[in-house]
Amino acid sequence: MSSTLELHVITSGRHSLDEVLRMAEAAYAGGMNFLHIREKQRTAKECMDWVKALANVIPLSSLIVNDRVDVAASSGCAGAHLAYHSLSPEQARLVLKPGQKIGRSVHSTMEAQLAVAAKVDYLLYGHIFASGSKPGLAPRGTAELNRMTLEWNIPIIGLGGITPDLVAPVLDAGCAGIAVLSGITEASDAKAAALAYRKALDRWEGK
Repeated sequence: MSSTLELHVITSGRHSLDEVLRMAEAAYAGGMNFLHIREKQRTAKECMDWVKALANVIPLSSLIVNDRVDVAASSGCAGAHLAYHSLSPEQARLVLKPGQKIGRSVHSTMEAQLAVAAKVDYLLYGHIFASGSKPGLAPRGTAELNRMTLEWNIPIIGLGGITPDLVAPVLDAGCAGIAVLSGITEASDAKAAALAYRKALDRWEGK
């Protein structure tokens, strides 16, 4: 991960490739660092088609494939992001090329400890605030997150209900950046939405 505070955008599985292409190009112009292709319902071939198409509008090095380690390895994108049902980080490392990142979603200190021990490159922690994608689930807040960032040197990306106004408390808790879903993927102007997050990241005073 770079020293720049990072803006990750995650696809929802609810949009067509054409819609995501337009959103990704606009969000990248607005300051997005990484786009996670999180399309659980799509086949490996479909995911590969998405990577190839998206690499025409944003750099391949800005694309991360969720779960599909085979697609990530074959495409040579930035890396793979693993969920609880994915290959283990150790297994993924056997498949991925040198230099490709491995990320892991975690929801607790215990899960983070296991991921850190498995030598992943970054963690995605959430959901921090109330989130429309997690209705009925209580948000986790920033207290545990703060303990995790103090304990480990690994970059942790905060996720869940983060608006531009809520970027600062996530960064105050020690995060290396934020991840956004609907705040950008559902925005009528994805570039303007990404710019709002980018400005909040860049003006954070704790840097």
